[in-house]
Amino acid sequence: MPTIGAAVTAETKERFETIARSREITASRLAASLVTSFLDKGTCADSQQEPPLSSLIAARKTALRGCEEGKTKQVFVRLEPSYYAELNRLATERNWYRGTYLANLFYAHSDRRPVMCDVEIGAVRQVARQLADIGRNINQIAKKINTSADHRHLVHSVDFELVKMLIELESSAVKELIKANVRGWGVDDDNE
Repeated sequence: MPTIGAAVTAETKERFETIARSREITASRLAASLVTSFLDKGTCADSQQEPPLSSLIAARKTALRGCEEGKTKQVFVRLEPSYYAELNRLATERNWYRGTYLANLFYAHSDRRPVMCDVEIGAVRQVARQLADIGRNINQIAKKINTSADHRHLVHSVDFELVKMLIELESSAVKELIKANVRGWGVDDDNE
């Protein structure tokens, strides 16, 4: 039988499967019924009525952003000259277009998640690489210790408190970057 796949977050998948179990059917059958129901309704104009799983669909509306297969819509905004100059400064600071800055500002407020520019993404990647390096080093040490009794003395040569401190330091750097990003968009950080 032909299949249709969809990429969703782990949380969405878990919620979808929970709903399917509560209805005593498989997630696959529930998805098939949603697709069939959507096709039976016809065009996107009919989507005024909320389907039975409106909470799941509402969570993914940001991914679709419009009826025409994810096609974005354009909005025109008039700003006073001083605000326009400030918008231009803020967008230039992040190496974005003014429209991209405004769209990301909206996403940050509606999703309450960080929206990062290339510099911030680079910083997160750098920290991720450093954490991966630390993990590889710990794995190499553990492998040496486990493969030979001659290397058991290495356990005492590793300062595990220092390793723990380095990992916590890198983790804190990422958390602070995310909090600063969210606060920078003017969004309250609920995770503080």
